[in-house]
Parts: sequence; C-alpha cells; structure tokens
Amino acid sequence: MTKGRTHTRALGLVLAAMISGSAMAPAAEAADKPVLPGPSTAAKTPDAQLPTDQFIVKFKPSVAHSTAEREKTYAKVSSVASIRVREIKATASDAKVVKAGRKLSVEESRRVLDSIAADDTVASVEPDVLMRPSSTPNDTYYSKQWGLSDPNVGIRVPSVWDKTTGTGQIVAVIDTGITAHSDLNANVIAGYDMIADATSSGDGDGRDADASDPGDYQAPGACGSTSSTNSSWHGTHVAGIIAAVANNSEGVSGAAPSVKIEPVRALGDCGGYLSDVADGITWASGGTVSGVPANANPAKTINLSVGGTSACPSTLQGAIDGAVGRGSSVFVAAGNENQPAANNAPANCNNVITVGATSQTGARASYSNFGTAVDVVAPGGDTGAGILSTYNAGTTIPGAEAYGYLMGTSMASPMAASVGALMKAADSSLTPANIEAKLKATARPLPGACSGGCGAGLIDASSAVVFAAPQTPIAAKAASLNGALGTATTGEVYGLRDNGGYQCFEHGCILYSPASGAHVSTGAIRSLWAETGFENGGLGYPVTDEVAGLRDGGVYQNYQGGAIIWSPATGAHISVGAIRGEWAASGFESGRLGYPVTDEVGGLRDGGVYQNYQGGAIIWSPASGAHMSVGGIRSIWASTGFESGRLGYPTSDEYATGNDGSVAQNYQGGVIHWSPSGAYIS
Repeated sequence: MTKGRTHTRALGLVLAAMISGSAMAPAAEAADKPVLPGPSTAAKTPDAQLPTDQFIVKFKPSVAHSTAEREKTYAKVSSVASIRVREIKATASDAKVVKAGRKLSVEESRRVLDSIAADDTVASVEPDVLMRPSSTPNDTYYSKQWGLSDPNVGIRVPSVWDKTTGTGQIVAVIDTGITAHSDLNANVIAGYDMIADATSSGDGDGRDADASDPGDYQAPGACGSTSSTNSSWHGTHVAGIIAAVANNSEGVSGAAPSVKIEPVRALGDCGGYLSDVADGITWASGGTVSGVPANANPAKTINLSVGGTSACPSTLQGAIDGAVGRGSSVFVAAGNENQPAANNAPANCNNVITVGATSQTGARASYSNFGTAVDVVAPGGDTGAGILSTYNAGTTIPGAEAYGYLMGTSMASPMAASVGALMKAADSSLTPANIEAKLKATARPLPGACSGGCGAGLIDASSAVVFAAPQTPIAAKAASLNGALGTATTGEVYGLRDNGGYQCFEHGCILYSPASGAHVSTGAIRSLWAETGFENGGLGYPVTDEVAGLRDGGVYQNYQGGAIIWSPATGAHISVGAIRGEWAASGFESGRLGYPVTDEVGGLRDGGVYQNYQGGAIIWSPASGAHMSVGGIRSIWASTGFESGRLGYPTSDEYATGNDGSVAQNYQGGVIHWSPSGAYIS
C-alpha cells in the first residue's frame, strides 16, 4: 500500500540519506519502466587473461601416432620455453593434452603456447582453459551494472552465485522506506515505519507497520533550504542494489538476489531523528522497542546508508552494540564529503563496517570519505558512471516504477552488505566479527588510486564467501576452554578502550585487547574488577586468566595496572602500586602478612594510603614510601595515634637489633624498639 503524502515540514532532523548527485526525468528507453538518465556507463574493461598450465595439441597425421616423435616436440618446447611439459591424456578427437610441470603465469602460458604452435609437427594448439559454471543473469540492464558484472572493478558476486544467492537471509534497510516495484516486490517482507513524529513523517501518522515511502521531496523553505528538491526514493534504490529479482528477463539484478529485504522507514521530511534511526536498528535486529510489536523476522544484516557530521552519539552507539550483540552485522556508509570518515556518524561508531565508495575506474570516488574509520570500499559510482537500481518516476509522490542511476557511499554500503549476507548464507555460524574479519582479509587492492586511506581495500565476494573465517583471539580462547564458560550470551563486541573487545557466556566473559591478549573474567574477581570500571579503570585489561593453587585455596588474576587476589577467608581485594611492591617483597600471601583483607584506603594525613592484611598492614605516603606495620611495634604505633600521632609515618620496615628477637622500626618522629621483655619509643 502506498501512503498518502502530507505537506507538514519539520526542522532539526539529525541524519540524512547520503546521495551524491541526483536522478533526472524519465527517458524513453523503456516507457513502461523508464531508466532515468544518469552518468553514462563507460566501456567495460576487458577481462584479464587467465593463466593455464594445460594445452590441447593436435598433431599432424605423420607424427600423431608416434610417441617418440611427439616426445621430440615436447623436448623442443621445454628447451625453447624453459618449461618442462608432458603428455597426460588424449581427447575423443585424438588430440593430446599436455601439462606443464608447475603452475604458470600469464606470460609463461603464452610462451609455452607459442613454442608448441611454432613446431612444424603441430597442426593446432589451444589453451585447455579452466571453465566455471556461468551464473550471468538474463536481466535486461545487467550489462549496465558494472559494480556487479565487471570482474576488475566490481565486487565479483557473479562468481559465487552458483554457490549461494543469499537464500534464507534477511537484510534490513533502514532508510526512507520502499515503493512498489515489480523487479523487487517478490523479495520484500513486512517491515516497519519507525518515524514517531507525525509532523515530519510525510505520511500524516506516527509509527506503524506500513514502511512504504510517500516521498521526501522538499518545497522551497523547507529544511532550511531556499530551493526545492524532488523525492529521492533512496530506500527503493538501496534495496534494489541488494535484492532486485534476478533472471526475470527484466530490469536489474540484486547483488544478493535471493535475500529478503526488510524495509525500516526512519528517514522522512528533511532526514530522520536519531531516536528513530536507533530504534530502527534495535527493532531490525530483534531487540525490544517500547510500543512496537516484536520483529518476527530479525535481520542478521543491517544497511544504514545515512549519516551526518558529528561524533558518534551514545544513543546510536548503544543501538549498534545491541544489534551486534544479537548477531547482526551493521554496514554503514562512510559519507560523501571528501573528508575523513572519522568526522561522520555512524561511520565513526564502533562495531560497524564502514564502507567507502569507488568509481568505475576502480579509484576512490571523488566525493567518498576516507581514512582510518573506513573498513573496506565498494562501487558507489562517480561522475561518468553511476549505480543503476530500482527507482520511482515520481518527482514528489510515488509514480510509475522505474530504474535510476545514483552515486554515493549510500550505494557502496549495500554492495558490501550484500556480500555480508551471501557470506552468512554460505556459513550461518559466522558472527559479525567473523564477517568483518573475512571482508578485510579477502579485500583486494584498488585497481585505481586512493588518497587518504581506503581501509583493507575493495571487497571481493569471490574470496570472502569461500574464505575460511579467521579465528579471532576471543574465539580461539573460547575454543581452548572446551565449553567451560557455557553457552555464549553475546556475540563478540568490539570498540572498547585500546581497540579491545569482549564476549560473554553463561559463566563469565572473555576480554581482549591487542596489548593484553584474550583472558577469562569470572566470579568474585570479575565483580571487583567491574567496580573499578572494567578496562576503563585503573587496573586496565586482564593480562592473565585466574591463577589458582595459592595458600589456603587462594586465586589471583593479574591486570595491566596490578592484580586482584581472592581467598575463601578474605574475599577479593585489589593489589597495586608501591604497596603491592612491598607485599611482594614480603612473600605475597605466603609471607607474614598473608592475604589482603581490605583494598587500599586513602585519605590519611599528607596523602597517605594503607592496606590491611591478615598479619598486619602496609602504610605508604609520598614522603616516607611503603612500609610494613606488624606485631608488637604496630600495637605501640597504634597507641600513639598511627600516622596522626607524634611518630608520623614509618620510614623503614622492622629490623633486628639483637639475638633475642629484638626489633626496631624507624618513624618520621622517632624509633619504636621491641623485645620480649618490653617496648619503648626513642
């Protein structure tokens, strides 16, 4: 159903669809489903010649049945081409199949071919090329879809369509909604209109189950602009890039033509509110949104071709983290300002796959954002060659279905999301972290130039779909535990301090950072670490797992900034800094102090700190350093008022003064002497 269009406008919206350029009036190329004129598609670059190490040789009748004569020919070839060849079989037509002794480069293949052809005993020779299943669709405009069809600058999805076209996968497109289109309808399932404000929705109502696009045109004066703009039909175009119906003898093909599109409308007049976009991410991934029915079909891939120049808002980051934790990969556009993508949200958010755009030359598109925030790039089009997809001919409200060229990182992001969905269809066990790692590991260098940084490179479906998933440090750690932590309760979540991440299970979590490695965090020690602020607190990341086998059943875990010690009798306590150094010198829990029974306690005179242990205490101040306080001397010092009394802080540990067990300890204001016969201060 197409929504009715209202004319109420609202300002102050945060996120907008990222399109570079615009579509124009319908052309006469196909009157029923016109292609909107856009940048013309340049001539296709010829496919690169593939090397082969086998050749089909037809000998002249005079030598065809003489093994000795044929061997003379092969010897000549080996001598001339410097590559040994041997005969491995005969064909039904009595030609001979000759194989090189090793894999050959393109130049070496040509050298062998020319050498065989030059021999006067050979009637004909041709490469025994390796043929593959053909999955080229019959869609009318497929040849115009260079981002798919060109193996040199495209994403190489045709090479995996014989393995998977995305069956069983759902991709949520959080955008302007969707219009009816015969080349797309079969792959669209129920979505949701997440725009809550009826004054900015463009359809006259708030949130409901109708995700159709009523148009987002702007009259002069709307959205702070003095000029008017036509409706973008952005969501329809993005959806078609992913899942336009293939092999129906019309229109275009989606990059993943068997996935289902779940349209989530979050962009209306002038853009979309952050709160609506964030709720759209939550709902699409299967999370709970107050007042909205539960999503019966959560999407494991989410495309977000929206953005604005700002730091990543906490609301948006929270929604993304929740989606990733539920197992949904979030693909986002890098932005179209020709600036660092780190300046744009959600491109600069954690736990997203940020996608820049390339042109038909294989270079970074002139408008595409770049830099360290970009993970990978994909075709987005540029002046001279846009991205063709499903569209609508209406200038304001929906009109006839059409096809249109647009360009922008909005087009690149769904290209990458399509590959992500194909990867998930081929291996349902892949987590968002696996998918990102595989996309990066299999990306290839750009055929053209990239100034400013294009992440890992141009995505390559032919490798990404079949490439074994790199095992992340967290996954490797989990595997080594043989299920000891129980079932996973989150996916791998990244974006913590210092590029860290975590995954939680029924009985604890695994924490990782490049500097500390992957370590388990459980129980009472984890609870105390949580009180310090986890990795953001003074302890930082764990650098060991828990280590058992201490005296009296004790356990410890080391961190970047210290340790946490636990025993059944004392509970869990932190051990850091100079006081920890003094405790270590005493023999840790095996020495006379035993286990700590408090954390460090500050607020003493002159900036002092103490920590109590089973057998006494360690006292520290900036002026005196850290020293133990135990036994009879500690009792005398206590009677003077500890550090607040006339003795002040200890300036030494106890030291022996006689053979009868006599000891003394120096303080800022004097010395305490102790012997079996008594104690005194001097």
